[in-house]
Amino acid sequence: MPLHQRLTRRRSRHFWLWGLAVLALSGCVDTTRSEPRSVAGSVDRGGESPIAQRVVALVPSLAEIVVSIGATDLLVARTDFDIEPSLADLPSVGGGLDPSLEAMVEFEIDLVLMSEGRDSPALKAQLERLGMSVMSFPIETVAHLYSATERLGVALGREESAQELSSTIRTELDQVRGSVADRDAVPVMFVVWGDPPMTAGGGTYIDEVIAIAGGLNVFSDSPMEWPVVGFESIVDRAPKVLIWPRGEVAGTDVDRLRTTAGWQEVTAVQSGNVLFVDANLFNRPGSNVAAAARVLADALHPGAR
Repeated sequence: MPLHQRLTRRRSRHFWLWGLAVLALSGCVDTTRSEPRSVAGSVDRGGESPIAQRVVALVPSLAEIVVSIGATDLLVARTDFDIEPSLADLPSVGGGLDPSLEAMVEFEIDLVLMSEGRDSPALKAQLERLGMSVMSFPIETVAHLYSATERLGVALGREESAQELSSTIRTELDQVRGSVADRDAVPVMFVVWGDPPMTAGGGTYIDEVIAIAGGLNVFSDSPMEWPVVGFESIVDRAPKVLIWPRGEVAGTDVDRLRTTAGWQEVTAVQSGNVLFVDANLFNRPGSNVAAAARVLADALHPGAR
């Protein structure tokens, strides 16, 4: 399951299930709209406008990509979790996992962008029954980011811009990787959640960004992508630096961690090597992934540029 969904699920799972049940039983959503149109190859090769004209992205990282490829004008709504300034004046459909279907019908959405996940098939079926086309994307790795960018370029008629964005991200990540290539990798742990401790395992975009930035993810050998780990394991693996997204646990700082059971035993906490980073920048593989890698590289290897 994508990281953003794991974090959002803690707040919205019950509302999501309740909301779909109420909408299905009450009949408060008009289900008489036409069948969804396919968006595969939705750009007319003769230069006509793309099929999708009224779009909503239920995942902030996908919204960021849409904005970055110059298709902001096609977005007619956002979610409560979007932070893109250019989307601030758009009406919200609520959460990405539990959007208001009634609002989406009212906004006459013709294309919904969403991530693949455990609950995605049910939501996708609901949206298609309401006459909306749906594009689902895996968004767990940097490769997924490139794929999503290119697919969105085709669907939204911004192929050239999408190719340029992908090329720019590749170049910037290569530059970050090259700047720390001669440095010893720093053992780190990325803290997805503090209580209980959750981290990033191998095969995740966080693991990739850590490696690109000259770090060594001490839990990269985990068989799970987002494992919950014990403090004994954290202490044994001895990360020199904790990467802690600021905002996921309100009020967390080094002094508090030094007096928190479990965390106070971790060497990185005792030595004050806790790197607090912007959660919005690090917790999703959007078009700013290279900026996240640069922030991390600068912190782990000062002066390496």
